[in-house]
Amino acid sequence: MDALGIVTLIGADEMNLVVGRLARSPYTKYLPLLGAYTVAGNSITKPLPGFAAYNITDRIMATDVTGWFGRWLMKQDLSSTSTWINISVSKKRTERQKRAEFSSALIGLLTMGPPLTLAVLIYDWWGLANYVSMIVSVLVRLIVVEENWKALDTAADGAIVKTAQPVKTFWTLPDGNAVTIIAPRGVIMDCLLTTPRPPNVHLYNAARGFGWAAFAVHCVSLGMATLVSQILTVVLLLGSTILVARKFLDDDLHIGRRLQFQRTDFPGKEFRSAALARLNLTSDEERSMVAWNLFPHLSNELWWERYHKCKKDYGVEGFKRWDQIMAERTDLV
Repeated sequence: MDALGIVTLIGADEMNLVVGRLARSPYTKYLPLLGAYTVAGNSITKPLPGFAAYNITDRIMATDVTGWFGRWLMKQDLSSTSTWINISVSKKRTERQKRAEFSSALIGLLTMGPPLTLAVLIYDWWGLANYVSMIVSVLVRLIVVEENWKALDTAADGAIVKTAQPVKTFWTLPDGNAVTIIAPRGVIMDCLLTTPRPPNVHLYNAARGFGWAAFAVHCVSLGMATLVSQILTVVLLLGSTILVARKFLDDDLHIGRRLQFQRTDFPGKEFRSAALARLNLTSDEERSMVAWNLFPHLSNELWWERYHKCKKDYGVEGFKRWDQIMAERTDLV
C-alpha cells in the first residue's frame, strides 16, 4: 500500500501540467517520473477549464483552449497583464536541439543503468522488474509526447500554408492572469484551439496500453523488491520528479520542431487597460471588447471620455497610471 501510494498520488498533478505542456526537456527527457499513469491514461492532453481566448482581429471568442497550450500557459509564471508573446513557425531543427537528444539519452542511461545492474548482481528479480517497468514508462512518455509533437508540426505547416497573417489575441487564465498573444491566424485556430491528433493512432494507443501494464508491474514489484531497491527507486523517482517539476534547463520557447515562442515582459506594474492599449485597437475592435465585457458599456460616458483622451494624449504610457486617471485626478489628463 505504501508503494502504491508513492507511485500514484505524489506529484501526479504537477506531472500532468509539466509533461502535458509538451516543452523540450534537454536533460530530464529520459528520467523516470512519479504519476506515470497520467501519461498512460492520456490525461495530459485533456483540456483545462477556465481559459478564454479573445481573437480581437477576427472578433471571435473561444473557451475550448487545447490542453497542451493551457498547460504551457499555466507553467509560464506570467505577470498579471504585462506579458506579450509572439508565436511563429520555424522550419529548422537547431543544432542545440540535436545535441540535447544525445545529452538527455546519456543522462537517462547513467541514471537507470547502475540500479538495473545492481538488481541483477544481487539476484533481486522483483527489483529488476521494477526498474524495467520504469524504463518502459519512460519510453511510453517519449512516444506519447513525440506523437503529439508530430501532430503539432503538421498542423503548424498546414496553418502557414492556409494563412500566415498575424492576428491580435488576448487570453485570460484560470488564475486571473492575462496575456497578449500575436500569432498567425492558422496557428491560433489549428494549434492553440484545436487538440492535436497523433498521426499514428495505433502506435499511440499501443504505447498507452504498455504504459498501463508497466504501471501495474511497477506497483506490485516495488513493494516486493529488496530494501535497497526500494530506497533507490524512491530516490530516483523523487529526484527526477523534482527536477522536471522545476523545469530544470527546459526549453519552453520551442514546441515540437515548428512552433517558436518569443516572450516579452514589460517593466513595472501594469493595468489591463495598458496591455489592451498596446494592441492599438480600432473602433470596431473596441466594440468587440465591449461585447465581451472587457470594456465598460458605451453608456459609461465618463470612462470612455477618459479612455479616448488618455489614448490620444499619452498612449500606452498614460494607461500605466489609469487608476489615478479614473480617480478623477484631472491634472493628469
